[in-house]
Amino acid sequence: MAIESKAEVALDSLSPEEAEQFVAAFGFRSAEQPVRLYGGYASSNFKVIAKKDGEGTSRPFLLKVNYGGLNIEDIEHQLFVMNHLRTCSFPTNYPHPSSSGSLMVEQNGRSAILLDFIHGKSGDKVLAEKEDKAPAILRELAATLARLHQVDWPEERTVRDIRSGYPLCNTGDLLRGEDVEKLQADDRFKDHPFVALVHRQITWLRELYDSKVPWGLIHGDAFLDNTLYEDGPGPDCKLLALIDWEDSCVGPYVVDLAVCASATCFTAANAIMRPRLLVLLKEYQRHRKLSEVESKTFVDFMAAGALACGFYRFCEFNVRQPDATAQAKDSYRLMGERAELLLNGQIREEVLAVLEASAA
Repeated sequence: MAIESKAEVALDSLSPEEAEQFVAAFGFRSAEQPVRLYGGYASSNFKVIAKKDGEGTSRPFLLKVNYGGLNIEDIEHQLFVMNHLRTCSFPTNYPHPSSSGSLMVEQNGRSAILLDFIHGKSGDKVLAEKEDKAPAILRELAATLARLHQVDWPEERTVRDIRSGYPLCNTGDLLRGEDVEKLQADDRFKDHPFVALVHRQITWLRELYDSKVPWGLIHGDAFLDNTLYEDGPGPDCKLLALIDWEDSCVGPYVVDLAVCASATCFTAANAIMRPRLLVLLKEYQRHRKLSEVESKTFVDFMAAGALACGFYRFCEFNVRQPDATAQAKDSYRLMGERAELLLNGQIREEVLAVLEASAA
């Protein structure tokens, strides 16, 4: 059954020629014109075929030209995370330095990073073609998340946490409530039902994030479009990489699993797919057992993740980008409805039943 497909958006009109200038700034020479890859909400991404001067063979890289809303600290955080994950061979794409040794280049008011290009197929595309791959896809992703949640991080480095603002769809901004207050004071949005929904949940959301659950480094956006797989024979497939670390931060481990469950175990009509959810939860807990408090708050963190995702999309495509496509403008609706279903009603009870079964 089909899950949501993110809107294919381009956050700017950056041309292939401009992308090529960034490649040159890294000290690489392009062999072909960069090709835009659609779908990202935090950067403009290009596949580039290039080599460093003096190297014999060109090879593919992923060029990420960051969205203007990302500050330098956010980008440096991503680079730190990916570089540290390199030390434990965690499956992701790693950054490449420029000729000067910097992992980031800046020009014309924009910054960019150059990463490995991993030849694989995103999990959402594999699943759209072959539904029988769902169990293998979810087992691989669950095990990878559990592995991430057990990585040791350097104590001397302070890593941003989920309250800092940007991570996990601007959850920190949502917790502060200032953006909601601005919308309530704006004649265009003050009577909007989604703004009212978010406002009603602010106190509940703050109390949830005060829960005594284990915290550590989380990915924050474990949707299937942020995974790459090697498509194997029959129902088999292997996860090659968990990618896109823009939303990563220190936060509750359970919210990472909850966001993943929301993204992978609901249909595009917001029906829960219980067999998928059971596979995901069982495999995760085979590698890392949920604590009692994590189990009690799991469904609430699913709702919180959906609410934050919906609020980010609403603000991004209806407020900050009023000329966005109709598909992008409406992309918040599915997540808003999902949050409501998880807060009250039969869907909530179904999730709780599967969670109980997964621990058996």
